[in-house]
Amino acid sequence: MHEAAGNQRFVSQSIVHIREQLANPTPELTDAISSGIGSTDAASIEGQRVQLAAHFEEIAKESQQEPLRQDKHYVSRFDGVGLFQSALSKIFDAVPNLQSYGDWNPLWVITEIEKFAYEVKGFMNRVHQDDAGKEQSVWAAIVTEILRMKTVDNRAPYPTGVPDSVTIPANCAVALLADWGGENDAAKRVADVTRKRHPDIAVHLGDIYYGGTESECKHFLNLWPMRDTMDDMNSPIQTEGSWALIGNHEMYCGGEYFFKTVLPAFAQKQPFFCLENDNWRILGLDTAYADGRLKPQSEEDPIFAQWNWLIDKLRSNKKATIFLTHHQPVSAHQEDFKDSEPLRNDIEELLRLDGVGDDAIYGWFFGHEHRCAVYRDSTLKFNARLIGNGCIPHEVEKATTADPGCTEVDFFNKKEVAPGTDTAASMFAMLTFMGPKLLIEYVDESNSLWGQETWDSTKNRLEGNPADRFTECDGVK
Repeated sequence: MHEAAGNQRFVSQSIVHIREQLANPTPELTDAISSGIGSTDAASIEGQRVQLAAHFEEIAKESQQEPLRQDKHYVSRFDGVGLFQSALSKIFDAVPNLQSYGDWNPLWVITEIEKFAYEVKGFMNRVHQDDAGKEQSVWAAIVTEILRMKTVDNRAPYPTGVPDSVTIPANCAVALLADWGGENDAAKRVADVTRKRHPDIAVHLGDIYYGGTESECKHFLNLWPMRDTMDDMNSPIQTEGSWALIGNHEMYCGGEYFFKTVLPAFAQKQPFFCLENDNWRILGLDTAYADGRLKPQSEEDPIFAQWNWLIDKLRSNKKATIFLTHHQPVSAHQEDFKDSEPLRNDIEELLRLDGVGDDAIYGWFFGHEHRCAVYRDSTLKFNARLIGNGCIPHEVEKATTADPGCTEVDFFNKKEVAPGTDTAASMFAMLTFMGPKLLIEYVDESNSLWGQETWDSTKNRLEGNPADRFTECDGVK
């Protein structure tokens, strides 16, 4: 990830500039397209130019219309804009003589990005030499990189079959990371703290930024905390303790590189899984392939197998069941609450099925929103926990209550990276299973606790002392 790629104004103006270049064929544009597609055929180059021009016209509108969110580092929810951010970040990080204009020189961010559009254009027209010795303007290098990504227009083929259940010890520790798949300092600190906690298992709930490209998936694996030797990041990934769910950003590439790169590295056959012992069952579910849905639209829908597998799991051998997904089933904020409606409807239908029942889900951890919150258990059919603040710098939550008509919240995480910064701390959740008991700790990037709670598989999720369900704290563990 790169600071310039996370500046919404800079991204938007850069897209507009490249759109203008694509509208008028020039020798430099022809060369950039030729380098990207690996062909000198004039008809192929012109056809690609026309397609790119239409694509940039569309993403220019999206980038200008996208509302400002709490994120201090802009991460678009439009696939085309996200992929542009991927290309922009890779160019800035990979080209040696551009690095001095990025994270190593914060003054450049102030003096260039925050000025007017013509100054951005001036920068985009600078000539640099890439690591292969090719000289191009910055904008031309970005065009070449976008074409070299070889992104797919449609969803990649879905992995076939359903997973076998994996038995986990009655006493074990599971780290949950969500919206963590970036390569910035916050992600590195969260990874370091995760290793210090010595989990037996780690799960990523999705979002490898900005677009789930091949290079981003490889960076994700390089930073993944679960290693055969936990204090040696150069040792191989610990496959038996590593699991991943796909996020919407990985789907910007149709899921192709998540399926081809991440899953094989984890020895994971399907993008959903079941981990269980005598007391607890953890179901990791894919909500991203079908754009925030669990229920298939037909028997030909690729997620049909997961839906039937899920129903069978909930009907058989009743245990305290915890869902893990990328997308949120509930939200305290109007826009995200509306976006979660399809998934919420799927769950209502699921719980009405014979043999399933309203009490089938004990708890649910999810990401997607870059916040951390404990929702009001008494208003829901499951304990809902949002932990989507794994690495993207964002403003500290300002709300004290939910928006009208949205899901009530008992606790918003308002911890700062440092006092007075108004930048929320990145975090993850640590689940320690102790037979029927489950200790949940919400740990930030400095290894400090925001809060903790205890669940008991032998009791109804609302039984017992309310203080045991969640307690805010500010201690270092």
